[in-house]
Amino acid sequence: MKTLVTMLLIIAGVHAFAQQSQSCSTEPHSHDFDFWIGEWDVYQTGTTTLVGHSIVESISGGCGILENWTSVKGSTGKSINYYNPATGKWEQDWIGTGGGPQRYLNGIYKDSVMHFTYEATANNKPVTGNFKFYNIDKNTVRQYQGVNNDDGKTVTVSYDFTYVRKKF
Repeated sequence: MKTLVTMLLIIAGVHAFAQQSQSCSTEPHSHDFDFWIGEWDVYQTGTTTLVGHSIVESISGGCGILENWTSVKGSTGKSINYYNPATGKWEQDWIGTGGGPQRYLNGIYKDSVMHFTYEATANNKPVTGNFKFYNIDKNTVRQYQGVNNDDGKTVTVSYDFTYVRKKF
């Protein structure tokens, strides 16, 4: 009987380890953000004004996306993006030469748009905002960030960029 109990515990442990070690790339939503992967020239939306370049790549066996940003003025930044199966949402962590880190949460891909929300501090007051990536077509992505002011009554646009896939 003791041997049977030991065997059952070993089998249960192996099964639990196998479930934990499954690749996150097999998660149903882990590729929702793949439309952003590529090399991009980035413009102020609605203009021909180049604001930067971005290389966005799949990392860790398809379990994450790494953005490598360089503005035309020389500032740089990186974001790591991943689907969190514990929350069922996408998350992004950003750090750049222009300031402190920013975390974007609650990412959901719906109607060809990846929607994030965020909280930050401005003038010693908490602010919230929306961060969106519009999957326009295979060669165009629009990135928009807005800050909610006055408890969401007004929105200030932080930036509005259009990513155009580089042609090689």
